Amino acid sequence: MKAPKIIYHHIPKCGGTSIVRGFALSYYPFQLLRHGRKAFPAALNSRAASAAAQDLLIDKYAYRRQLLAYFVERGDSSFISGHYPFCKNIYEKNAQEWSFVSLFRDPVMRWYSEYYWNYYKNHDYAKTGLNIEEYFESVEGKMNTRSFVNFLTPAISPDASVKREELNAALHNAEKLDVVGTLEELEKFRHDLARRFGRKPFFMKSNKSPAPKGVIQTPDKNSAFHKALLEALSADIEIYQAVRKRSL
Repeated sequence: MKAPKIIYHHIPKCGGTSIVRGFALSYYPFQLLRHGRKAFPAALNSRAASAAAQDLLIDKYAYRRQLLAYFVERGDSSFISGHYPFCKNIYEKNAQEWSFVSLFRDPVMRWYSEYYWNYYKNHDYAKTGLNIEEYFESVEGKMNTRSFVNFLTPAISPDASVKREELNAALHNAEKLDVVGTLEELEKFRHDLARRFGRKPFFMKSNKSPAPKGVIQTPDKNSAFHKALLEALSADIEIYQAVRKRSL
């Protein structure tokens, strides 16, 4: 079976590392066996991409869209993966040749997961020393309340609430994804991938949280902080609900 051409839009803390490894093992085993990681030159190095965007004074999402366009045009890899945002122009030009895939996660749990990951990880890239309330008020924390919007549309405004037209554009672009699923219904996602690509992938859990056992607490749904977080996440929650409805 010919290897499919897949662009996997890996939204942070949505199980993407496991998905990427599963795709490589399931759909590109010969390339992986022969070349190892070098078989996938378009795998995004997020740290390097963010540093380059900062050096060039370019928005990091805009820069990653440029990189995505470059690797698609280069055409030396059938599998492109990483924290690449969706790009409508790239999709419209390449929809007949490539499959566009992504996995979403409950936005509340995704936001908490990203905070604890950034707080406890053992390297400096995107690491934070802020407590969770301070992080929520920071630019990075606000950016992360709209991660789905940021990955589906080119407009970035982390200090402002999501505008309705922005959300509508994100919902419209999510509909374009060829295979979409949620981390909470992973088996359905695997089934849809098998229907698209002729083989059900095998996923192994990866990137376990670095937070010490017992540190991550179940959100207090009655707290003022959690209610403010829900309000900030409202656009991503609407996107998640639409994706989940489609994938059921």
